[in-house]
Amino acid sequence: MDDNHITEKYRPTIKDILLLPLVGDVKVNVTGSKVAFRSGTMNLSENKLDIYLQIYDVAKSSSYYLTRTGRPFTFHWLDEETIAVMKANKNNEFQIFIFENLIGEGLQVTAHEGGIEDFFPFAEGFVYLANNLNQERKNRKEKFGNFIHVEEEKSTSSAFYINATKIKRQQLLKNTFNEAIIDLGKFLPETVKIVSIVPSPNNDMIFLNCRCKDDLVFEYDASNFQIQFKSGIISSEPNQVPIISQLNLPQGAKIVAVSPDGSKLLILSKKRDNRDFTQADLWILSHSDLEKPNCQDHMICLTDKFDHDPLTNRIYWTKAGIYFIFWKESRKVIAKLSENGKIEEIDLEGFMPDYWFHVNDAGDVSFPGVSSTSINDVYLSRLTTRGRELTQLTDFNKTVENWDLGTVESIKWTSKDGTEIEGILRKPSNFDHTKKYPILFNIHGGPHAASANVLLEGMDQFYYPVVQFSIKDILVLKINYRGSLGKGQAFKELLVNNVGVGDLWDLESAIDHLINLGYIDETKIGICGGSQGAYISAFAAMHSNRFCAASGCSTLSSWVIYFYGSDMRYSIPFSGSKTYRSGAPFENGMDEIFEKTAPITGLENSNTPMLLQHGEIDERVPLYSSKMLYRALKEKGVQTELFVFPEMGHSINKPRENYAILTQNYRWFLHHFLGEELDFYKDDER
Repeated sequence: MDDNHITEKYRPTIKDILLLPLVGDVKVNVTGSKVAFRSGTMNLSENKLDIYLQIYDVAKSSSYYLTRTGRPFTFHWLDEETIAVMKANKNNEFQIFIFENLIGEGLQVTAHEGGIEDFFPFAEGFVYLANNLNQERKNRKEKFGNFIHVEEEKSTSSAFYINATKIKRQQLLKNTFNEAIIDLGKFLPETVKIVSIVPSPNNDMIFLNCRCKDDLVFEYDASNFQIQFKSGIISSEPNQVPIISQLNLPQGAKIVAVSPDGSKLLILSKKRDNRDFTQADLWILSHSDLEKPNCQDHMICLTDKFDHDPLTNRIYWTKAGIYFIFWKESRKVIAKLSENGKIEEIDLEGFMPDYWFHVNDAGDVSFPGVSSTSINDVYLSRLTTRGRELTQLTDFNKTVENWDLGTVESIKWTSKDGTEIEGILRKPSNFDHTKKYPILFNIHGGPHAASANVLLEGMDQFYYPVVQFSIKDILVLKINYRGSLGKGQAFKELLVNNVGVGDLWDLESAIDHLINLGYIDETKIGICGGSQGAYISAFAAMHSNRFCAASGCSTLSSWVIYFYGSDMRYSIPFSGSKTYRSGAPFENGMDEIFEKTAPITGLENSNTPMLLQHGEIDERVPLYSSKMLYRALKEKGVQTELFVFPEMGHSINKPRENYAILTQNYRWFLHHFLGEELDFYKDDER
């Protein structure tokens, strides 16, 4: 074809990106013959996320929708042709449904009041996590009305076992569910918040990870229990009373898996201390040593020489080995861990998992994969006699094959204190190294997270329209600032007592690096981010004169507000006298640290226009924090805008509201970079 007739790529709108297909959890069955995965799309007309469970048949190389109604969430393969799904019922409550032969509407096997939160196959049925709406709480509400006694409420969470065989029989006889259910929580010696359930593959015991109350501030006031029935098999017979053991594990330790033969536990625990910035390790403990008074002395650390955080969202112990995910700079890696501590990275041919992954006993790995040149698709990496063979199961990338999405690449520079920092730079497709571009710093949350070297990630689809900025010839740089994952313990600790200040070093050194390369117009530098990214954006905007505009979603103006108002106040990145939380603002020597790291203390010299967006019921960063910045900047005469989203918390998670967030950020920076009209209600239509 004549080069003069090459079709120009399509320039997608904000709505185009927002409405791209979404991929969630992915699980391969026991033989590797089928893969189940959640897919979804944003439904703007009804302002909701439509989610479905699809089944991919490897032999037929095709997929179909298993669910058409409800919202599937957690699911587990029971055998090669049967899957159990936690999905919403007609009352919009999550219940367990069994799909035999992978067809039909599914048989509902739970009817728990208020719905369930999580579940696992166990014995002849399931063990699930849910609230026990007790009569005491109901009576109190009838007498005194509705209130919450802050950090004093007893948790209503419990674990339940349900016998699926009996449920099927009772449903045939038109009977109730109740006779087949055991409330396991009632056997515990104290009222606790059950955080997670870990069943043994031998179907003879269940492990519970708990904390003393529902409130997140008690995360490290934790306890672990073992539930075992005298018969060795969980039964719903009335005379079956379980044996309950409280385990003497280190403070804050969590059981994450049980060996395939049931003889050992895999434990996630922090060796040094339980501060938020301390990396965790994976340990093995033999079940025979579990009830010894000094059982901690028998724990064997598998990751002692591994200077990374195992991500807790997915850890599996299968017959093929232990598998987990970790960040390696700006890439997520799936690794196999042996019992002697050897770590083997799984070759996924240039793709990386986007949060989820799953492994069966044969070592087959399924995952939603992304790369620097592709968006999310579902992949299956099968372990064969010839090694691993990767198969792409979906083709969502076909949607964007002729779209102009720009390019992404990793760059590195040296910060003020000599620390190497990495960033992901998005350039326009027609990038000209002789031209000077406006640049927007897009800062990830956390801080213990990272921006990935991928073509599109979640924040790009729901908060910050980086593709549209690229189309407008604006560079976007995502920096993995000090404290981010992927570069080890020492790098995480660089933010301690220096949060904000050190982050600004990383930002300003990036600006200097790009100026030296000749890429940017230093009069047109912006910054944006959500949560910790919003804090860094506000700190930079109010303590530096190098930014012409800033934007923050859930912006923290002062760590004092975070200490007194956040549901996670223990995660303040300052040193303190407590084992698991930071020093309080009223403790000796802390006032200076709280002051130097607060965005609001830069108010006197601040003149950077700021856009603020905040969920009305945000418990992580209270709305008052953004209001403080808004009122202070307004009073000072600095251009500032505040948008509050009713019924939204720390995340903005409805399609229309996400469209609003994207549009507001787009219009704000086009106004300050390119002089375009500031109209927050103008669509981005081509």
